[in-house]
Amino acid sequence: MIKLGVDNGNYNTKSSEGMLYASGYTASDKEFITPDMQLFYEGRYYAVGERRLRFQQDKTKEQDAFILTLPAIADAMKKAGTTNAEIALGVGLPIDSYGMQKEAFRRYFLRDNISFLFEGTSYRCRIAECKVFAQGHAALCRYYPRLKDYRSITLVDIGGYTVDVLTLHDFRLDRSSCASLRMGTITLYSRIQDTLQCSDILLSDELITDAIRGDIQHADSKLIHAVVEQAVAAYCKELLNALRERGLDLRLPTVFAGGGAELLEPMLHRSDLNTVAVLNRFANADGYKLLMG
Repeated sequence: MIKLGVDNGNYNTKSSEGMLYASGYTASDKEFITPDMQLFYEGRYYAVGERRLRFQQDKTKEQDAFILTLPAIADAMKKAGTTNAEIALGVGLPIDSYGMQKEAFRRYFLRDNISFLFEGTSYRCRIAECKVFAQGHAALCRYYPRLKDYRSITLVDIGGYTVDVLTLHDFRLDRSSCASLRMGTITLYSRIQDTLQCSDILLSDELITDAIRGDIQHADSKLIHAVVEQAVAAYCKELLNALRERGLDLRLPTVFAGGGAELLEPMLHRSDLNTVAVLNRFANADGYKLLMG
């Protein structure tokens, strides 16, 4: 049996085996030109990683999350040297929907006789086991040996659509601290794109990511740099203020996680923050696999 953790993010899908792609696809009845990231499932072709899908509060209402998990399963099977396997799958939900959707999300993934093609290779599998964990908490568990000596830790998991927050005392979850804020990095990207459009500059999400990292390959690089710098500073200020308004003292040991934290890491090492770690975007997926036992 192959054990696999998959973080079905609204912005990116990540696996414990190191696979990363945008949470979206273009569907067609006809085969696409190139086989890269091409999935064939139940009579339709999917170009995975294109055209991010809309935000879904309840992922069990659509097939999208399952379809977007299949490439990660194929990748894990390929690395295990097989095209036919049973899968033990670990997945996660935001803190604010974990209690209500946990069981439905688990049943959503439990399926027999799954057949699909990915990048030209045929795969068959059965998801024999599925466990659902709370986003953020799983990421901390993955790094327990590194963080266990802190009496109190606040985790801020910055995702595409949500920012999940929780506090642990002696590595025990303080349930009253748990919250999900709709302040993910998609709001930052939208602001940057809206501002740049006023100057007839159209940048994709990928180019915005490059710009935030300081890599701008555009004739109006000075303008783009100024807009991005101002937007990032404003976003970080608003996020930190929102956290403080929830009663969080960020001068206590704080761990930032998720793709947003990885992207904004230079802004998270400030004198008014006690940042003890910035976990990478695979932390949740790695944690899911670890917690599968």
